Amino acid sequence: MRLMNSACRWRASTYRKGMEPAPELASFVELMLRNWGGINSSALVDALSHHPGFLAIGTDPDEWWEGFDTVAAVWRVQVQEFDDIGIVHFEVEKNVAWKEGTVGWVSSSLRLTVGETVNFPLRFTVVVHEEGAYWRIVNWHLSIPVLNEEVFGAPLTTTVDEILTMVQGDAPPLSAMASDGSITIVFTDIEGSVSLMESLGEQRWLELLNWHDGIVRQQIAVFGGNVVKGQGDGFMLAFPAIGSAAACAVAIQRSLSSGWAGVQVLVRIGMHNGNVTAEGGDFFGRTVVVAARVANAAAGGEILVTQAVQEGLGGAFLLEGARSLSLKGLAGNHSAFPLIWR
Repeated sequence: MRLMNSACRWRASTYRKGMEPAPELASFVELMLRNWGGINSSALVDALSHHPGFLAIGTDPDEWWEGFDTVAAVWRVQVQEFDDIGIVHFEVEKNVAWKEGTVGWVSSSLRLTVGETVNFPLRFTVVVHEEGAYWRIVNWHLSIPVLNEEVFGAPLTTTVDEILTMVQGDAPPLSAMASDGSITIVFTDIEGSVSLMESLGEQRWLELLNWHDGIVRQQIAVFGGNVVKGQGDGFMLAFPAIGSAAACAVAIQRSLSSGWAGVQVLVRIGMHNGNVTAEGGDFFGRTVVVAARVANAAAGGEILVTQAVQEGLGGAFLLEGARSLSLKGLAGNHSAFPLIWR
């Protein structure tokens, strides 16, 4: 169905209170995508800014266009080409929109369907600027996500960094802190989770995650830890005692070492001890970052601890020799010790 009369521009508000969520801009993008799928080039062009800094970037290597006149001309042609190709449908899976003053930005995770069978993911980001009574696009970027393995020839860790941005609704438990205010932060995640998901298929992958989640949470309860954040194949945990954190990590590795339904499941675990800031249902600070980066540096099936943890354990656990690490975003080299659990 063609949406030939739906405008994409959105009326701007005159109320300002700093950076804030912008659901109206999320709706603006969804309407624009409907117009795009509905082959409505006039509405699409109406959403564009005439500012000389306007830029549109697409997925094709040649799709880097500057200036309203250029982009408007290209889009009028491309929209007609979409009409010739057949049914084009954009489904928004996730929309994140914010604004401050006269500027707003929207990022979307999409699925694009072409015809009856072609279906693949897209990432879409726009920056909008208030011009008169309406918001209009000043920067547009559309891309097809590609696995890190395809670009760099090797996987790059993403799960632990994602956990750092996730916040549970509950306030951070005071029971996670020692009497001196220190805390042991532990990060875990499944190595090669993307490859596992691809090889197992969605249903079996979800079954594996449920098994993994149950084991990890069971051991956390046994050793008096707290789940701060979690998303399926990874957790951020907090313990008041270093020894309890180490014992829990060992128990998790041993419980997972038998694998699931014949599938080997290798988990990376990293931990660090220090002071943190508690705010808004989460723990923040350098201690959290160090623990996450150490987990990134661990191999599958390995428990890697910092020097602060090594000193706090006082010989209660067997450790291998120090490993010098360069941790992302942190200056200098850092000593880490593999904890022997087998």
